[in-house]
Amino acid sequence: ETVNSVSVDKKDITKLGDIVSKFTSSQHQEQEYFSPEGAQTNQQEFSYGNTIELDENLPTSRPTQKPRFLSMDPVQNDLKLLGVKPLEPDDYNIHTPPLPRDGSPLLVSISISLRNILEIDELRQLITLETTMRLYWQDYRLNVSHLLPTNPYSNASDDYILLHPDTTHYIWFPDIYIDFAKALRVPKFMVPPASLRIYRNSTARYATQNNYDVACPMNFRKYPYDTQICKVKYESYGYTTQKMLLKWKKGFDQSKVTANNSISLAQFDYAVKFEEEYREAIASGEYPGVIMTIVLRRKINYHLLQTYLPSGLFVIVAWLSLFLPPEAIPGRVTMAMTTLLTLAAMFGAVRQNTPRVSYVSALDIWMCGCIVFVFFTLLEYVIVLCLIYRKTKPEETEEEAHNGNNTIGIQTVDKKDPNVLQLENIQPRKRRPRFCPTWRKGGSAKCRPKEIKHCVHRSTKKPQTPNTDHLAVERVCRPLIAIMFILFNGLYWPLLFWDNGQIDKEFDLRSGLAL
Repeated sequence: ETVNSVSVDKKDITKLGDIVSKFTSSQHQEQEYFSPEGAQTNQQEFSYGNTIELDENLPTSRPTQKPRFLSMDPVQNDLKLLGVKPLEPDDYNIHTPPLPRDGSPLLVSISISLRNILEIDELRQLITLETTMRLYWQDYRLNVSHLLPTNPYSNASDDYILLHPDTTHYIWFPDIYIDFAKALRVPKFMVPPASLRIYRNSTARYATQNNYDVACPMNFRKYPYDTQICKVKYESYGYTTQKMLLKWKKGFDQSKVTANNSISLAQFDYAVKFEEEYREAIASGEYPGVIMTIVLRRKINYHLLQTYLPSGLFVIVAWLSLFLPPEAIPGRVTMAMTTLLTLAAMFGAVRQNTPRVSYVSALDIWMCGCIVFVFFTLLEYVIVLCLIYRKTKPEETEEEAHNGNNTIGIQTVDKKDPNVLQLENIQPRKRRPRFCPTWRKGGSAKCRPKEIKHCVHRSTKKPQTPNTDHLAVERVCRPLIAIMFILFNGLYWPLLFWDNGQIDKEFDLRSGLAL
């Protein structure tokens, strides 16, 4: 409503300028026409060579009245009907601020009552506030002392008259607007929730209640334990600091805001701070303004139960699969793959409920870290299986070692040289050989020329030792993955909660519950 009134005033100023310029130009032409010089000029223009002598006794000019503000006449009438009388009939102009007599800028005080925080839209980065705004300024051109009862304390500031809020269209009003406001709504039932008071000391007080959407740039790098700082700026649109100053007005308790302890936010703790006046410097000058800072810090309890605890337990389940024997392939693969797919699905569901930003948030780091640790457990099992089924010798050697075949060496004595021993190798056998069965039955002595000295000899090759490299990998990876996950938690949580102590000291964050 304030912005619309300012635009209407600008249009009125334009129309007023056109009317005044036409009025002054027509008045100037009339003065020239009735002046002696103008009369002679007009005589020459209209006589076309015929000379007409003018009587010197004729009046050469019309008496002119004192110039008046043409657009102010309706304002004077409305003010008189309302009982508000300016000090002088022709000294009030709604387009002229009531500057103090010493030439200093006009001081406009503002007070805000934060009634409710209706909505926090993280996707569009908007917050919806419901506030009661009060503006105070002193206009010496307004006098209501004749409408107030006689008071022995003539300087008492609590005596006032209450006027209809539409009266603001007929008196000078501060052109205050809300910077970065997207929409402004007035909860109107029959009459707008606004009031205008004029005190005995010519101080005007205007109060109104409205709700509006304000842009709040948010940073989600520490989501879900992020802190958002929203600055709501109230500025003057047309008056520079040479004409007007805007400051916060302290209440009876020396506070600049009336806090509402019944504000309850589901996911945030909030705090309100009122910064001192600031000046917006642009090419056309410096414009006064004030800032209301709203600090919103997200509650992490929801994400602790819904995100952090389940994902951490899934990592522990994947780590416990390392204690299963390597031969239990279905069990270990099932545990690792199930936890990996579950974490991936949880990560996708979390991303749908979080703002879509191009940078990485703290929750993204946690979920990606959990997925990486589960992947490490699966990768470790793949390495263990490769070490178990690795082939270290040719197939024939492995087949020999597997069948356990033996070779037989027979030592004989030659007749010519009984001191020379001969070793004969016989092909591998699966059962015990029988040498000279006829000799064993007392048969012929054909086998006797060669006396058997020794019998069977085992293979000279040593048996193969079992491969235990996979057991060493298992013994190393079990504590290594656990230590890495503990170190990850030791770095993640301190960094997440770091740099919030200064905000706690500077702002008194409230949980949103009534005290």
